[in-house]
Order: sequence, then structure tokens, then C-alpha cells
Amino acid sequence: MVQLFDMVTQSDRNNNRLAELTDREREIVAKVATGATNQQIAVDLDISINTVKAHLRNIYAKLGVESRTEATLCAIQYGLVQLEEAPPEERAESSTAAAEQGKAPETVLAEWIRPLSWGQMAILALSLLAILVVALWPEHKTVIADAPTRLVDTPVDLQSEVQPSSSSRWQSLAQMPVPTSRFASVAVDGRILVIGGAERDGITSRVMAYDPVNDRWDYRASKPSPTANIGAAVINGRVFVPGGLLADGTLAATVEVYDPATDTWHTGPPMPQPLCAYALTTYGESLYVLGGWDGHRYLDTVYRLDTHKNTWNQEPPLESPRGFATAAVVKDRLYIVGGYDGTQDLALVQSRALSSNESAEGWITHTPMAARRAGHGMAVSQNTLYVVGGGWESSFVYNERYDVANDAWSTFESPLIGEWRNLGLAVAEARGGAFVFALGGWNGRHLGIVEGYQIFFPIYLSTIEKGR
Repeated sequence: MVQLFDMVTQSDRNNNRLAELTDREREIVAKVATGATNQQIAVDLDISINTVKAHLRNIYAKLGVESRTEATLCAIQYGLVQLEEAPPEERAESSTAAAEQGKAPETVLAEWIRPLSWGQMAILALSLLAILVVALWPEHKTVIADAPTRLVDTPVDLQSEVQPSSSSRWQSLAQMPVPTSRFASVAVDGRILVIGGAERDGITSRVMAYDPVNDRWDYRASKPSPTANIGAAVINGRVFVPGGLLADGTLAATVEVYDPATDTWHTGPPMPQPLCAYALTTYGESLYVLGGWDGHRYLDTVYRLDTHKNTWNQEPPLESPRGFATAAVVKDRLYIVGGYDGTQDLALVQSRALSSNESAEGWITHTPMAARRAGHGMAVSQNTLYVVGGGWESSFVYNERYDVANDAWSTFESPLIGEWRNLGLAVAEARGGAFVFALGGWNGRHLGIVEGYQIFFPIYLSTIEKGR
């Protein structure tokens, strides 16, 4: 009875895993099982090779595997791939001919198997091996199996385009030239840069620049390597972009540095280890990289790059691992907000002092956000943190802002109702005052929206008051 129960349970798991695959993913995993390369699959299905790679990452995550071989075993196990047999009429003819020649049945079987191609024999061998794999297949995976589903997105079939809400404080502006999510965004020299990220055709190295005063876009020199799940920060007029998820599914440790004055890129000192989905901020001439995903797990590490000495140092770690968090420095304190710990999204807000006379106090916990958020955007202005979007576990109809001085959160309206994550957020001057700009992101598809939330009005309002 126990063995029967185990078999039923395994069958249920197989069915559940199979049901998670889309038709296109089933088509791709079936081709993988035949030994087709990514290039061959791309040609056969008339899609880009980056799209094939993105589908494979989703397939691996859904099946709980980590290689093409394991995916092939699952394809056989779940019935997505079957051994090719000779047509019934050919088998009947072979049996009749053998009987007329007085051959034994086992001889007939041997002659029928012999014509199998090398590919068919390989699948036959894998199918036999699959029996052993099923018996030894682990019941549970660690956070490793869950992580790829957070690193890539699969578009869903939406019936209508995303419609911004009718909020009075948000203004719809010129859309991004290419809808993008999981990019790095930063305000520098009066422009907001959108660097790399994920587009419809895969991970990109594209760099787009938004002019908030004239509400228009142009292009800048492409980033040397296409990466996603990245951040960017400005030190001494240069834009630093560490690590990221590469198009082949591996992680980068490189630090690429953009000079807006010359529209050129160069390479900085590599990170101590490959990372993506980290939180990023600056303090003086130092760049801080907090947490993130290292290809196996979410981390609690804090690395600091001294851009003057071009050296990396390891700082006191976070109190717990997390990825897809945001970070900022306010009044000599390093804040980290929200994130995902491998199990759930977080509302956690913590900080530690960066000044030498207080740095020994360690991390302290502040009033949490009203909602758990990860993959959100965050920008800081006048000692206030603005948090927009985020979350895999639920959709939000409001955003939040944090008054650092009073350790208090309040809500403000959202320009987009529903799922919205992996967007960019930046504060910049535009006509009419200072705005928080929310750009792109994910809402069942890659978004190209640009929404501006006015936080300060022109200074002449106070001048009128003084003249009375």
C-alpha cells in the first residue's frame, strides 16, 4: 500500500509540473529531448535565440531541473517525448516474414530494434535511466529551484493594454521607445538613463535616455554586456552598473562604468563574486551592493567599492538574506527596504550608521511598510523615501513614502492599478518642479509607460509670499 501511495503521489507531482508548462514550453522541451541546439530550436520555431534561452530558464524552474539532460529525462517521464516506433504495417510485415522463415520471436524483436538511429537509441537509454532518476528524485528543492522564477518573466495573454489610473498627482508622459523591465535606472546630468534589462526579445544592452524637461527620449552608447536584474548609481558624474543576469542564464561579476560626458563605457574592478537582484546605493565615493542572488541562494552580504582606490571591501552583513530589495543613504545612515528572502516578500525596513563614531551599533529595525514589497522602485528626496510598485505575492493600489525623521510611513496613490514590479524610479527636475518618475516594469508584459508624480512646486510660490 505504501508503494502504491508513493506512485500515486509521484504521478500527481508529474501532472502538476506538466500543467505548469505552456504549449510553447512543451514544444521547446520536446525539441531539447531530441538533441536540438538553441540555434536549431530558434530556427525551427522562428523565434530569437534569446527567447529560446528565456523559455528554457522558465522550463527548468517549472520542472525543478537544472540542465538539458534533466529536462530531457522529465520530458520522457511526463510523456512529452516518445520513442519512435516502426509503423504497424512494417512491424506486421516483419513478423510475417520472420514466421515464413521460421525465426523465433526474440529474433524478430532483435531485427526490429536494430534499425534504430543513434538519436533513438540515446532516447531509449535515457528512458531507462529515467526510471532510476524518478526513484531517487528529491521531494523538495531549496531556494535554488525557486529563484529562476524570480529572475525572468513569462508574458501572459492580456486582452487589453495597461491603462494608468486617473490619479491627479501623476502625469502620463512620453513612453519609452522599447518596453523594458529589470533594468537599471538613474538620474544624471538632467537625464534619466534606462540601462539594459529585459525586453520582449530577451536581455538587452540598450541604453535609453529620458529628458524630463522636454519629455522626450533618445539613445546612448550601448552597455558592453547585456544584463538584467541590475542597478545603477552615480559617483562623481560616472554611472556604475555592477554584475547582473546574462543572456545565457549565468551571472556577471563585471562592473561597467558609463561616462555621460563622452558617451563611453569602460570596465571597473570586478565584484568579489557574480551577483544580480541586489540593492544598490552610494555614500561619498563608495558604492554599496547589498544582498542579491549569487546563482545558488539569496545573500546577506554587503560589499563596498571604494571608487577612489578601486578596491572592494566586505562590510557587516545584513541580518538576513534578501534579493530584490532597495537601498538609499539618508543623513549618514544606510537604509535597506523590503525584498525577498527566498520564502516571502518583506515589509522590513532596517538601517545602520555609516559615520565612524556610530558604525558599531549594527542594524536597527524601523517601522515596516504597510505592505510586503519586492522588485519595487525606490527614490529619495528631501529625507523622504518614495516606494512604488513591487511584489510577486499581491498587487497594490497604493504606494508608500517614508518620513525618515519621524520613522513614519504614509500612502499615496498609484499611477497603475494591479501587478507592477521591476520598474525604475528616479527623482528629477522637470517643467513645473521636481518629480518622481516611474518608468517601465512588468505587468504581465514588459511596460513602456512613464509616469511623473510632482513632489515639489516652483520656488516662486514662496517668493510671492515674501513680497506681500
